[in-house]
Amino acid sequence: MNNAALSELIDAARLDPDHVFSAPWEARAFAIALQLSKSGHFTWDEFRDHLIAEVRASDRIRARDGTSNHGQYYDHFLHALEKLLEEKGLAH
Repeated sequence: MNNAALSELIDAARLDPDHVFSAPWEARAFAIALQLSKSGHFTWDEFRDHLIAEVRASDRIRARDGTSNHGQYYDHFLHALEKLLEEKGLAH
């Protein structure tokens, strides 16, 4: 993916007033993941599987350490997206 394509994705990820995110980066991460999936770089099911793995890993850490703070949903979302992009060779 070249810089122009990435810039287009980021521009397309402006906050939509009909959807609530805690921060602009969350909306952008969601929009980027959705657009990359729609563009055929990966399936939404592939992304979902990575997200589930991130949440499970967090739950295991929380259970092991006895902590209740195990991260926010979009932190997991972003980590799953980053890992999938690396796996697909779209990011280094």
